[in-house]
Amino acid sequence: MIGGIENVSSYEEMVAGQKAGPGASSELGQDSFLKLLVAQMQHQDPLNPQGNEEFIAQLAQFTSLEQLMGVNTALGDIYAATTSMNNASMTQLLGRDVTAYSDDIPYDGDGPKMLHYQAPEDVDRMTITIYDADGKVVSREEVNKVEAGEGSWEWDGKDVHGVQAKEGTYTVSIKAFGTNGNALEVQNLLKGMVNEMSYATGAPVPFVDGIEVTIGAILKVETSSTDADKSA
Repeated sequence: MIGGIENVSSYEEMVAGQKAGPGASSELGQDSFLKLLVAQMQHQDPLNPQGNEEFIAQLAQFTSLEQLMGVNTALGDIYAATTSMNNASMTQLLGRDVTAYSDDIPYDGDGPKMLHYQAPEDVDRMTITIYDADGKVVSREEVNKVEAGEGSWEWDGKDVHGVQAKEGTYTVSIKAFGTNGNALEVQNLLKGMVNEMSYATGAPVPFVDGIEVTIGAILKVETSSTDADKSA
């Protein structure tokens, strides 16, 4: 009995010739599969023919595969449509004031700067350290008795030597301890306006005052002060 592709030599030669042509596909399509079944029937041993059950099983397998390929194509179309809608909707963030998790903060090099954080519970003592782009300590401040929730602290914009810090991006590190002495994870918050949306990676990536953040890091979106003035 001839029950496999490997024994249909003449059909192999025909398929090889078709694949050699320009634009030929390596996938087994519906027409090719049906031709394969016909070739199997033509080249099977008349004294030991292949049973109908085997042909039916092969057809059932092909039908299932074809349906799965159709589902996969449909899912791909849905994903593409959803991605397009998401990308378009993300542009609505432009010009909006947001609050997001970020250890990086922008500084314009002029005067004090408000730093924001979120504490999971009451804090007994907290050390806030600011680093420059080279990882050097710019400023360090001790803050005591901080209540749970969002809070803020004003950096005077000067380094540990009292010299005015330059314009740039700085990194904030917070080390905190609770009222019972246990270490707490107090997260730094970035508050500002979404002034750019990048699609370089294929997914929308917002920039808050020039600082890149992820969509998942955004906690709050508010109407910007400019929009509020227009509606007044």
